[in-house]
Amino acid sequence: MSRTLLLRLGQHSIAGRKPENQDSLGACYPEGEALALKGVSAVLADGVSASHDGREAAEACVKGFLLDYYSTPDTWSVETAASKVLGALNRWLHGRSHNSHGDGRGLVCTFSGVVIKNNRAYIFHVGDSRVYLLRDGELECLTRDHHISVGPGKQALARAMGVELNVEIDVCRVRLQDGDRLVLTSDGTHSFLSPANLSECAITDDPEMAAELLVTTAYENGSDDNLSAQVIAIDHLPAEDLESHYERLSALPFPPPLEPGLILDGYRIVREIHASTRSQVYKAAPIDGSKAVILKTPSPNYSDDPGYIDRFMTEAWVARRVNNAHVVKAIDPPSNRQCLYCLTEFVNGPTLRAWMNDHPQPRPAQVRDIVRQIASGLRALHRLEMIHQDLKPENIVIDQDGTVKIIDLGSVRIRGIEEIDVPWDRDRYAGTASYAAPECLEGDLSTPASDRYALGVIAYEMLTGQLPYAREPLPSARKRLRYRSARDVNPDLPKWLDACLQKAVALTPKDRYQALSEFLHDLEHPNPKLLPSGQEPLVERIPADRWRFLALLSLMFNGLLLVWLFLGSH
Repeated sequence: MSRTLLLRLGQHSIAGRKPENQDSLGACYPEGEALALKGVSAVLADGVSASHDGREAAEACVKGFLLDYYSTPDTWSVETAASKVLGALNRWLHGRSHNSHGDGRGLVCTFSGVVIKNNRAYIFHVGDSRVYLLRDGELECLTRDHHISVGPGKQALARAMGVELNVEIDVCRVRLQDGDRLVLTSDGTHSFLSPANLSECAITDDPEMAAELLVTTAYENGSDDNLSAQVIAIDHLPAEDLESHYERLSALPFPPPLEPGLILDGYRIVREIHASTRSQVYKAAPIDGSKAVILKTPSPNYSDDPGYIDRFMTEAWVARRVNNAHVVKAIDPPSNRQCLYCLTEFVNGPTLRAWMNDHPQPRPAQVRDIVRQIASGLRALHRLEMIHQDLKPENIVIDQDGTVKIIDLGSVRIRGIEEIDVPWDRDRYAGTASYAAPECLEGDLSTPASDRYALGVIAYEMLTGQLPYAREPLPSARKRLRYRSARDVNPDLPKWLDACLQKAVALTPKDRYQALSEFLHDLEHPNPKLLPSGQEPLVERIPADRWRFLALLSLMFNGLLLVWLFLGSH
């Protein structure tokens, strides 16, 4: 039996008794990696007849969604990718409406879309088109019509694409089963079909015939609107068992122990850089004379652990998708490689841990520069909905030019990948306790706030040589923990900088900085809001007009002093 997602799609649309068909519908069924990472999509848009260009609006939404959704980063979750695309489409429609007509009724349409990824359906909806689930003969409407009453027996759309600058999209998720059917209809179709009619038509074996039967039955029942329908038959879902998934992961054997001088797939091993119970890291030189690389191999201790192999393979996958000067870059392995390993660029320089050992009392300006570069790498990950999860000095390298790079991406949490079911636990936190946010140690899923906490700990450690809490913030001791002032360790640090660090490593996510930019700003500029009244820097406590007065007073005093000195000398 195939382990991939198998669907059959059918669709049908007619103008009906109207002179023009303002409905638009479409679908995309990708192959290969795109099928696993993005899924299959089907969308239906109904141009609002009261608008000037309803047909153009519907076509723009369908074509725009199907094109732009598959152009979003693979690491984004379905909900993030679809919501961003729909938000951009809505703003484009709204702008065109006001520029062309000025009354906000130019390009307006409803939208209902389904993305099927792995064994879930994600539904995105605004307006009065509908999405149904037909399972074991039972019909369930998964959307709600966005109608408001405008008089006795009269209704109007309360929400639609293109009406307002920002649109609220209804989103829901449904776990699918083999044999399910998803049905998308415009109001010209479902308004003239009873639930029984709809079920009878949609269950027709061929989805194309089912969609046509839905439309023709509604037309025969007196529909006076455009009519459209899509039917998606779920034939097989990719729910894999442990053995089948592991078989795919272990298609390549683990490499043997590598010694200096050994050649593997065109790479000569130069030396071992690091070894642990989980992996071995080597510097390797391509025999063609190109730049040295890092070759990382999995530990034979985990050759029968599919979860470990999954995480090992993730590292190179992540590195290939992040394009930032402060995140290590991946190098594609040979297409005919003999065994499992990953290649990344070789960064010629010490880890941040080694740098800290060599610089026990760095200047604050040096610390700020390093933190700023780390933050740039974290931003690149977070924008792709990825959390590093194991940010620590050992996983940061500084090259000979002073460029800071984040390495070791094997623990990265990826929202888009999490939507693909695997038969092992991906929720377990894989970071280092000393740099782990308290909520992660308590069992919560990591978030960007967790990475920001780790960055705060690193900044604190660079400035003090110690950690901000006497012990790891374990759940049992969390309430008893007290922040250890950085000034207790390094009295030369100003109070405002200590206050910045304290906020960065707050035990509760809501008390930390909500953005890296805020932390970077306060790391360089005194923030009076973080200090108790009366402890703000003098420059912040005295208003600008008072400073001018004091400066003038000081100038007059200095002038009188010079006169007095001159007269006294004569």
